Amino acid sequence: MTMRRMLVMAGGAVVPIALISILLGNQWVIDAINDAGVHWDEGIAPPLYWLLFPSWRLTPGDAAWKYVAVLDFGVVLFFVLLILLAVAGARAVDAQRGAIGAVVTGWWATVVAGGIAGFMIGVMLRWAMDIPRDSGPFIFGAVTRGASFGFAYGWLAGLGMLLGFLMSRGRGAAAQQPGQPGQPGQPGQYAPHQPAMPVQQPYGQPAPQQAVPYVPQQAQPQQPWGGMPQQPVPQQYQQQPYQQPQYPQQAQPQPQQPQQPQYGVPPVPPQPSAPAPEQAPPAAAEAPDEPKPDAPGEATDDAAKDDDLGLADRTIVDRKRDGGDA
Repeated sequence: MTMRRMLVMAGGAVVPIALISILLGNQWVIDAINDAGVHWDEGIAPPLYWLLFPSWRLTPGDAAWKYVAVLDFGVVLFFVLLILLAVAGARAVDAQRGAIGAVVTGWWATVVAGGIAGFMIGVMLRWAMDIPRDSGPFIFGAVTRGASFGFAYGWLAGLGMLLGFLMSRGRGAAAQQPGQPGQPGQPGQYAPHQPAMPVQQPYGQPAPQQAVPYVPQQAQPQQPWGGMPQQPVPQQYQQQPYQQPQYPQQAQPQPQQPQQPQYGVPPVPPQPSAPAPEQAPPAAAEAPDEPKPDAPGEATDDAAKDDDLGLADRTIVDRKRDGGDA
């Protein structure tokens, strides 16, 4: 229960009681009834007499000014107590199902405020009018008059408090309509300063289309305070935990993943991946040129010339005698 709502309910309880005091509790109506010679203890006179409790005067007439001051002070005290008690009782009223509680609270506040104000008026009138000390019945009569007014007509304050309760509840429901961000069970947007948290797109607005197939995102650094929100991620990947991609030992062409069609955007057909470039076999190393061996029995011209020129040098004289010659 907000403070504004409690004040509205207290104002609803005060308005009908204030109208009774203005219309029936003024000095002119009271003087006219007294001049008519009505007997307050006969017939329906007592309930009418209770209506004259929050009475006030502007001129003393045949009485003294002390009497006027005491009556006006009692009226002010009564309404102050009524407001305070109504605000205190409104705090205990259920904000959703407090219609009956509002009526009971208004009635209770009127009874208590009337009894306390009547007691104070009785004590002060005894001082202002020089009433003897044995004036207990006079004070008790003032208390009974105030409490009887609240008991008989406090339901009017309860109805006014109920009206204020209904009006304040209607304003609260209009201020927070269902479907707005921040309501329980309604989608909302993430704060832009939170790192790696996407901003949810409103219903009916298509998300920005990606020109390339989806690739798992790398770990992103923490976004500074007040920075720009990051680019949204498709909803199908928002609830999947992030995993570090495993890179193979040898790069191989991977088929492209078809992009899931989004609401309000025509689907993009999958594009064929480019074929892997063919690797040419490495060229074999050229064998070094080996000299071809000459065929047996073939002598070159240079070899024949060498034999002819060095024949004398190659002749060896054997000076030893053979065994047969001896």
